[in-house]
Amino acid sequence: MMENDAPLELVGLDTEAEAVYRHLLVRGSGSVDEIVAAFGVSFEHALALLERLHHSGLVSRRSSGAFLTVDPRHALRTLVESRERQLAAVRDAAGPLGAIFDDARRSSTAEPATRTISGPEAVGDCYYRLKQAARSEICAMDRPPFLLAPNGPLDEAAVRRGVRVRVVYAAASFDAEGGWQALGSLVSRGEEARVVPALPIKLAMADRSAAMVSLSLSADSNECLYTEAPPLLKALTELFDHYWTTAPSLSGGADSESLPSPGPSTQGDQTRKPTAEERNLLALFAAGVKDDAIARQFGVSTRTLRRRIQDLYAELGTTNRFGAGVAAARRNWV
Repeated sequence: MMENDAPLELVGLDTEAEAVYRHLLVRGSGSVDEIVAAFGVSFEHALALLERLHHSGLVSRRSSGAFLTVDPRHALRTLVESRERQLAAVRDAAGPLGAIFDDARRSSTAEPATRTISGPEAVGDCYYRLKQAARSEICAMDRPPFLLAPNGPLDEAAVRRGVRVRVVYAAASFDAEGGWQALGSLVSRGEEARVVPALPIKLAMADRSAAMVSLSLSADSNECLYTEAPPLLKALTELFDHYWTTAPSLSGGADSESLPSPGPSTQGDQTRKPTAEERNLLALFAAGVKDDAIARQFGVSTRTLRRRIQDLYAELGTTNRFGAGVAAARRNWV
């Protein structure tokens, strides 16, 4: 097969049938006897190969017994569309088959709607299955200590399939090296992120129908509670919504080359919109993240960061974080 040739095996033609098809394409037509002579196969086998091509719509059959090739630009397109419909039917069957699988698991394991999960492997497996099962929304409250690797690929895959991903981060999430860059990458790909000074729990909730909640915030413990119980889910939803509605938003893509630097004060300009980096600084201020932690995440020195902060204060007509928050709120910057 030529390098750029279509892999006809994907539409049901094996190597031998494809070779016969190409032989006919070169000649425009052929008979069973010609295939027997050309390929050294029995009459019955040659006839079966030609009938397979005929059944696939790649050749037509004359009353004389000759097989004529059909324009492959039309025949192959029809064949591909037929295979696509077959694959779509298989895909549609996944839901009903999955329901059978779930019923069998429930009947055989009788797992309670709420249970405790222990051990890093069990917790990690449940966490990944929870997020992969989400179809409309993932809500999370995140803070150290972290048991699992960053969730970038998992959350990005969820966003690509149309899932809304919302995460409230505790300020301590940005203490680790590279935390801000990882978050910026996630937000730029569709995650919605907000930050608060502290969080009482760690939470991951899928479609508001299943959730995992930390049972300990100790680095030495990895126990969590998994629940599908409606009363608990309602309480956890209300807790998440409370933090979400009161937390300032974060924007993605902040780096050392794009830190806010307003230059000359434009305090009189009440209509200018904030940059993404200005929003991020204000959000981190509100969360109580320290200057050295912010500087480390932005990849600049604390001295450089403080100079940029003074520029932002001048822009807002204030001299401190609290005043910056008030002025930003008046301008609808936060």
